[in-house]
Parts: sequence; C-alpha cells; structure tokens
Amino acid sequence: MSLSVPRAAPAEAEIVAVGNELLLGETVDTNSAWVARRLSEIGVRVVRTTHVGDDAGRLGTVLLEARGRSRWVIVTGGLGPTRDDLTRPVLASVLGRELRLDPGLLAEVEERFRRFGYDRMPAANRSQAEVPEGARTIPNPEGTAPGIVIEDAGTTFFALPGVPVEMKALLEAGVLPAIAADLGHGAPVVRSRVVRTAGIGESALAERIDDLVEKAGPIEVAFLPDLGQVDVRLTLTGLPAGQADLRLGALAASIRDRVADWCFGEDEVTLATALGDALRARGWSLAVAESCTAGELAAEITAVPGSSDYFVGGIVAYANQIKERILGVPADVLATHGAVSEATCRAMLAGVRSRLGADVGAAITGVAGPGGGSPGKPVGLVFCGVATPEGEWVRKVDYPGSRATVRRRATITTLSLLLRKVRSGPSLAGPS
Repeated sequence: MSLSVPRAAPAEAEIVAVGNELLLGETVDTNSAWVARRLSEIGVRVVRTTHVGDDAGRLGTVLLEARGRSRWVIVTGGLGPTRDDLTRPVLASVLGRELRLDPGLLAEVEERFRRFGYDRMPAANRSQAEVPEGARTIPNPEGTAPGIVIEDAGTTFFALPGVPVEMKALLEAGVLPAIAADLGHGAPVVRSRVVRTAGIGESALAERIDDLVEKAGPIEVAFLPDLGQVDVRLTLTGLPAGQADLRLGALAASIRDRVADWCFGEDEVTLATALGDALRARGWSLAVAESCTAGELAAEITAVPGSSDYFVGGIVAYANQIKERILGVPADVLATHGAVSEATCRAMLAGVRSRLGADVGAAITGVAGPGGGSPGKPVGLVFCGVATPEGEWVRKVDYPGSRATVRRRATITTLSLLLRKVRSGPSLAGPS
C-alpha cells in the first residue's frame, strides 16, 4: 500500500527519539530539545517530535511516515550493539537497502575497544560496523557507534546515538553543516540570546526591565527561573542571522546595564565561569569548606577548565570532629552555637583560608534534610559565608524543597555571593 501525504515546506524537519526508556519515563528526552534548539538557530523548524519504543514494526511505521513528510529526519537512539537496538536494520528495511558490513569501519570500532583497554572487541559490537547500502557515516569521537546519513525520496535521514554527549558531537560535526549547506546562505533563522542573573527574583527582575520588554517589538522575552538564578531569554525569528544578532545584542546590552548588580554573563556563561574570571582578574586564590553540600560547591567550581589557576582545594567537614580538628572550629563554638550557625560558618571560613593558604574562602553549613531539623533549626536552614582580603560576609537562608534542592540552592547562593564579593568594579556590587 502506498502512503500519500503532503510534502513539507523546504526548511522543516522532524525528530524521532527511539527507546523504551523514554516511554517508561526512566529517561528524560533532552536530546530532542537540544536538536530542536540547534536546528532553529540555522533556520530549520522542527514540526514534529515522535517517541517510539524498541519495536521494529512501530519504528518502521514512524520512519516510513517521516519519509513522506519532512525534508530532514533526525533519529536518536537505537544504534547500540544489543538486541533492542533496532534503528540500523529497521532504517535499512524501510528504505529497501541491504545492511552491509564495512570492513574499514569494523577496524575503527575494534581499535576503539583496544584504546578502551579491551583485549578484543565484544562480538555484539560488530553490528555497529554495519551500514545500509548507499549511506555514509559520521565518525563518533565519543563512542563506538558512528552516525548514519542516508537519502531517499527527497528526505535525508540522520541516525545518531542516543547517548547525549555522543549525539551532540555528531550533530555538530555531521548534521548541522550538511543541513546548512543544503539551505544556502541568507536563510531566515531563529536566533536567541540569554542574559543570566543570580540573586534577584523573577518578579523583581521583571519590574526592573518592564519598559525594555514592552518596547522589545518582534523580540520575544521569556523569564526562566531556576533555584536562585533567572535567565532572560531573547528570541527573534525571521531575519537573517546578522540583522537578528544586532537587534538581540542591543536589547541584551540594555538589560545588562539595567541589572548590572545581578547579571553575571550571557548565553553559556555559568556562575562558576564568571567567578573564575573574577578571581583571575584580582589575582586571588580560593578554597572552600562544605558541610551539608558535601563537595557540590567544589565540584561546580572545578567543572570549569583551567580552574586550577585559582582553586586551591576544598574540605568536606561533615562531622563536628572534622570541623574542629581539620578546620580549627573551636569546640566551644560548636558546643554553644551548634554546627549550623553563623559562628560556625565564620570559623569554617577562617579555618579553610588559614589551613589551605587561600586569599578567598567560602563555607556552607546547614540542615539539608529530610531529617535532622528542629524547631530552632529547621530543615532548609543554611549559612553561606564568603571571606576575601576585603571583608567577610555570611548569609542566613531558609530554603524550601527536597534535600537535593536545598543543597543546590546553597551552592548557587554561595557562588553568587562569591562572585559579588570578588568581582571588581560596579557589577554585582549591590546588597548581598
């Protein structure tokens, strides 16, 4: 039976995400969101996203229908070596192509396993060197499964691994350049800019830039709050990239000026990245002491490449005896005020700067929950402290939410306070 459906507009694509884990709710499909965002940036509109399980019949139906609808189809998942990885054989079957072993590709997969430390490649991975007739592959620098590109009846299929880091690498290297070349130059695009803030609430931020939003015209403005941070996303559709970037840049600059006390950067800049730049600018080193966050602050700081330039180290002082013995928190402070107190936080600050020889110290102590709270010190009570050569500051906060949420909020608050007190000049110089 032939399938007759209308052809899509030239710059339309769809995404097919494969895997039972997506349908069971065990895995959140972040891949489709990433693909859609990156495609929109080069002028391609995603008109449909389909989730389908590891079932050959259903997957075949979805791929057959997609061939009749869209110019480009990006398939994520199902390229692994196990029996439930069906994308490769089903795609070949739907398009009426033979699935053939590529000897050169097989040698590459075998070599990858040798570099992983295996004596030999598991036999199951041989399937990752099988390619539908007429397809080309996209090398995978992050894993063993190459991407597959195959054209049929005016539709180009891109099959990518489901592992996010692998999918992103192949999308950037083999999918986006191919689609951009197909589109040609000067195509209208969807462009976005994000102004990033911390330490100010969504409503307070909106009030400060309300007149700018009102006059934004075709630029869409969205506020995206997330546990102590608020991103302001600016989106403009329908102009060539150069014109769109100029208009977005002008509005972003106006917003940055208006909220300079809380703005820490744009787009992919993180609090930890901005903090690293500020520490380098001041020539200061940093050490941290953590209790309830148990190393999350240090992990966030060291996620930035080159953080060894300024980060000395950290101490996870979970038990009181470690606070006393390693950080030098006086026993009488712990006995009188308790581990979760401003006095203990200040003693942790002094101890970590002294013991690790850092210019700047940060300390966190609190009750993350779900147990351990009391009427005087409830779950969610946290003290976040920062000390620099110019002074010492401690914030007392009371966070709602789960254990993970309390820990995350404490980490963000401390990073924001650190940046505020380290960064020179007027930025982030407002009240702590």
